[in-house]
Amino acid sequence: MSTQESISSDLILNLKKSFVKFWQIGVPFILCLLLLRFLEIRTVFSMHDLSFNKSEIMLMGTVYDLLWVFYILGFLLIIYLPLGLKFQKFSQILLIFSTTILTLLQGGLFFYFTKMLLPLGEDLYAYSVDDVLATVKASGELNIVNIGASLFLFAAVYYILSLGKHIPLTFNFSAGLTMICYAFIITYNFLPEKELKERPELEKNLIANKSFYFYNQSYNYFTNKDYIYFDFFLSPPSKTNLLVQKNFVEPNYPFLHENNYPDVLSPYFSNFDSIPDLVFVIVEGLGKAYSGEDAYLGSFTPFLDSLSNHSLYWKNGLSTTGRTFGVLTGIFGSLPFAQNGFMEQAPEYPLHLSLFSILKHNGYFTNYHIGADKNFDNVGSFLEYQKVDRILDMSSFDADFEETPSKSGFSWGYPDKAMFENGMRKIPREMRQAQLSVFQTQTSHDPFLIPDEQRYFDLFETYISKTLRANPMEVANYRKYQSMYASILYVDEAIKEFFEEYKKMPKYENTIFIITGDHRLPEIPLATTIDRFHVPIMIFSEKLQRPKRIHGITTHFEITPTLLGFLKSHYELDLPSMTAWKGYVMDTSSVFQSNISNPLMRNKNQLIDYLSNEYVLSDNQLYRLYDNMGMEPITDIKLKEKLSREFENYRNSNRYATENNRIIPDSLKVYLPLK
Repeated sequence: MSTQESISSDLILNLKKSFVKFWQIGVPFILCLLLLRFLEIRTVFSMHDLSFNKSEIMLMGTVYDLLWVFYILGFLLIIYLPLGLKFQKFSQILLIFSTTILTLLQGGLFFYFTKMLLPLGEDLYAYSVDDVLATVKASGELNIVNIGASLFLFAAVYYILSLGKHIPLTFNFSAGLTMICYAFIITYNFLPEKELKERPELEKNLIANKSFYFYNQSYNYFTNKDYIYFDFFLSPPSKTNLLVQKNFVEPNYPFLHENNYPDVLSPYFSNFDSIPDLVFVIVEGLGKAYSGEDAYLGSFTPFLDSLSNHSLYWKNGLSTTGRTFGVLTGIFGSLPFAQNGFMEQAPEYPLHLSLFSILKHNGYFTNYHIGADKNFDNVGSFLEYQKVDRILDMSSFDADFEETPSKSGFSWGYPDKAMFENGMRKIPREMRQAQLSVFQTQTSHDPFLIPDEQRYFDLFETYISKTLRANPMEVANYRKYQSMYASILYVDEAIKEFFEEYKKMPKYENTIFIITGDHRLPEIPLATTIDRFHVPIMIFSEKLQRPKRIHGITTHFEITPTLLGFLKSHYELDLPSMTAWKGYVMDTSSVFQSNISNPLMRNKNQLIDYLSNEYVLSDNQLYRLYDNMGMEPITDIKLKEKLSREFENYRNSNRYATENNRIIPDSLKVYLPLK
């Protein structure tokens, strides 16, 4: 045999050995991921009240897990074969190490999903490292025990995958697995993707491979940084709205229009003694699903329910973001979202107005209260831009207050009752000057730790049995979310005590209260895509002479234009002749209708929902809305194309205006507070 033939023979032999050695690790890696799928389905269905077919979810989920694992192994095989010919031992260690990391990543993402019922995606990258660490610490998961457990799991998985070296595989079997791997990837393009897209969001999330989802979202985030907008997109929205006809005045300022908002609130109020104080109560996680009439999970807010009987109550209210990051900019600024939420532009915000700045310009004193750190989500930076007079956060509590109980030594801050009490201690009481005050709760947030926890667990048990009169099956389902529901009962009681204290304020009867939620809790399964945004909105005042249950759809974007329209019609306010409010006015219709067109942002990196009249375009699927924010998928190609064009126009206008300081012109700076 010649030397050349010998080398060729050794090369083929080594390649065959490499194929075998690769799949000796690949097979246990596949089995580990399939085991994780089994554990995921078993855990999620035991923790949550889900009506989906478990076997179908398991089967379809396995298909997507195999797709992911074959993608990974197909990629690693291309790297492993040439590397293994020269560095056989190193390449095998690298392969075991890589598959161990990928297995643990899949496990971590599955653990996150079991808690949130949302897969982790590109929204991770929109938060600062400090914000992420604060969230993890508050959850109680970052501790020595869990760190030790993670290291043990790494060693255990590495050892298990290493045992694959002893599996007696043949070259023919390994070659067959290689063919199956690449054939599966190629054939995947023929799977019925359309059918999956039309499934409910939660069902799609259950089926998805969580690593594949995270990879795709990460890829989109890091490759779509450059965003091109075109002048032909920067055209004013079509004038189909019946509530406010916006007259846009300047193409270079795509949101700028004449300030001609009507007063829709006056018919419901008697005269105030003087210009009224405004008090906002923004409740963490207050979803309509478990608050108020027609709450499909039963209402856990008895005080707010009683208050709603004496209020203007919007049962079809919508937050504008699916997480807390957009509540202040939505309610007080009716502002566009920018790329990752308006407040992420801190500290260099584009020029803009807000309810804070305009009312300060008109003589109001402004207050903001929260029990958490004002720097989370850049809240403090946004409020400082508005020159809010008093900002009380967790650094502003007296020594006699106790922080929220903690699992890990780290706490979000002070519980809601303490936040309200601290605010009422320090709020100016005898001030003749009108005040705008904001109280933002945060106790009903993961990890849902509340003071005197057992008392509220007992209250929860009494409430579901005597008030909701739940049957045994319903009781079992409610108990899966005991901590969440107990925290809602706690904050409802905190708001009740706050109102009892506020009644002692000299100007109580000359005050308008606005109460709403920032978003619905995702930890309790969502019924529909729109469910995350569905929150109650109510306006209460002793001067309200005609309470009303309102069925017209209204979002947080409409609150500031509506309040300013009301105040302007009764008092000599100096308002700008032009504004850039994204919203319209609050619809006071007694029947279900929608006459607004607004984008809705799920998280800091997902702007994929668009409301237009009674239709929603969500993740490229068209739905029709009906009363109490139910929704059903529909097929209407022309309508879908129309909404897609409107939504694309907003996205381009949004990026153009926020990145080029084109929300309002310099001529409106006079309405900003002086530094």
